[in-house]
Amino acid sequence: MASFSNQIKITNFQIKSTEPVYSNQTWTGQRIMRSTGIQYYEIQFQLSFNPVSVGEVQNFLAQYSQGKPFTFSLGLLSTYRGTQTGSLTSTVLVNKGNRVINTSTNTLAVGEWIQFTNHNKIYRIIERTSTSITIFPVLQNTVQASEIIKYNNLMIEAVLDPDNEYTLPVGNIMNMTFKATENIT
Repeated sequence: MASFSNQIKITNFQIKSTEPVYSNQTWTGQRIMRSTGIQYYEIQFQLSFNPVSVGEVQNFLAQYSQGKPFTFSLGLLSTYRGTQTGSLTSTVLVNKGNRVINTSTNTLAVGEWIQFTNHNKIYRIIERTSTSITIFPVLQNTVQASEIIKYNNLMIEAVLDPDNEYTLPVGNIMNMTFKATENIT
């Protein structure tokens, strides 16, 4: 996990969902939309630090600038604010490529984010009942029966984008901005 001491401030955190969608309008006026690829998240964040913390930032760059995945908190978005309490699990095995997951009783809401314990992909709930959730995108990995569904303290696993500019400013207060893409395995 990429974590920084309290000497380095993480600011301007942004997350963007990239959803490749094809849209076409037929000669009758009907609009047809379909997903044409995999959905993933892109993040951007800024590190603000003093010269005494340069070594810590350089350590981060040495470890992760060559494509090694890192996990990163979603900050305020990691804190669950809904009505679900306690443990939530899947009740049956669900294969990769499906989007409906049968669950123990749940009160998750449409639009909330979840993750599974066996992989770090972030999913969005697009439909629900009290005993199932429908997610977007489709499952990227098999979900086992009794697997815990995480809805609080979510983390993104990401890889720094190759077009980052690793220019280290010189001054009393230094700022570096980074972009990264969700690591989908």
